[in-house]
Amino acid sequence: MRPPYRPPRPDRPRLKPLGQPKAVVVHTDGLGEPVHVRVPGRPARRVAVVRERWRIDDEWWRQAISREYRTVVLDDGKVITLYHDMTDDTWYVQRG
Repeated sequence: MRPPYRPPRPDRPRLKPLGQPKAVVVHTDGLGEPVHVRVPGRPARRVAVVRERWRIDDEWWRQAISREYRTVVLDDGKVITLYHDMTDDTWYVQRG
């Protein structure tokens, strides 16, 4: 037997899962900062500014996760979140 339907409570924020990351082509400067981003199926864009940067190193006892995240503003004004997977040297865009 199913429990009765309960609508979401307005006093609790609804969590929205993140979309699956997509591999992107990123060109970096001499310091490893992104300067151009190409999302598959879209034209390449210049990175106008890096707004925020953080790193996650986790679960070393299972499978290593080592990522450098950046929130960037592209030359068309769009804001995206990129991460560089340090374990396989691949860049991804993380959609919210």
